[in-house]
Amino acid sequence: MNQRLAVCLATVVCLAALVGATPVTAASARLTERVSPAPQVNPNAVVWRTPQPPAKPEAGDVWVNPKDEMELVYVSPGEFTLGTSDAQIDAWLKERPGDKRDDFADEQPQCRVNLPGYWIGRTEVTNAQYLGFVKATGHRAPQDWERGQVPAGLEDFPVVWVSWKDADAYCEWAGGHLPTELQWEKAARGIDGRVYPWGNQWDSKRCRNLELITGKTYASGSAWVSTVGSWLAYHGPRDGPAAVGSYPPGVSPYGCADMAGNVWEWCADWYDKTAYQRYAKGHLTSPADGTYKVVRGGSWDVDPPRLFRCAARYGLFRPVDRDDNCGFRCARDASP
Repeated sequence: MNQRLAVCLATVVCLAALVGATPVTAASARLTERVSPAPQVNPNAVVWRTPQPPAKPEAGDVWVNPKDEMELVYVSPGEFTLGTSDAQIDAWLKERPGDKRDDFADEQPQCRVNLPGYWIGRTEVTNAQYLGFVKATGHRAPQDWERGQVPAGLEDFPVVWVSWKDADAYCEWAGGHLPTELQWEKAARGIDGRVYPWGNQWDSKRCRNLELITGKTYASGSAWVSTVGSWLAYHGPRDGPAAVGSYPPGVSPYGCADMAGNVWEWCADWYDKTAYQRYAKGHLTSPADGTYKVVRGGSWDVDPPRLFRCAARYGLFRPVDRDDNCGFRCARDASP
């Protein structure tokens, strides 16, 4: 057995004896087989089932939050490459002349940013996890749940039809917060400035997207929009998002799933088109107010590859908006 895993499991057994918690079982030990480790940052990443996150985790370690059974991945402190460079834009436009340079303006300048360590959801919050929150707090259910119940068979699908305010309330209940867009981007791309969570080349088979669902590519934005409309009119929810973690080849360097595609994900920040200009100067705080909240990652009903890039930002969702293509994952600050 891996030495770090042995220490982790021994710690859990000791804590169980001290506080009366349920001892480690074979089922919880098998969690290491189910969780995608983070081979690009730490091939020896382990799973912790402790009441609180470990004091000295390593990059890619997973802590299972006992509040909602969410698997949180540890992103270690340090610098990473934020945003998109002029050279990357030049190369992109050469391959995809239909896009415009202004499409990348809110991702510039590219810079190096230093963040403290933090935890972030390995997957998006699921319907089943959100149901636990609704039952515990009396919070309103998503509007697509009939009689307040999860649609049959969709328990492991990402919860949608939740506003930023709903998502923020869930994360607070779970002991965390919505990730800042800086935390989100580092977890998605690692420290090497890659374009997508898996690397630098678009691959429609690595994430949930409209091209994969319909088997078609789209020559223009209008063709994409018309297809989305007809798809929504004649297909059910299973033709929308996929169950969380359905695309292992698309995981990020830290082992986070679905950071491209599946559903847009709420971030903590107000959207500001000039935010990266502040970040480049070391001012990493979000604007105090605004009209729209940042969402990241693209969604199942999106086709243009540009929107699935780790650096892509989208700012047309208000905090009260709810839709079938928007969900979230939680983050949690590391212990001092």
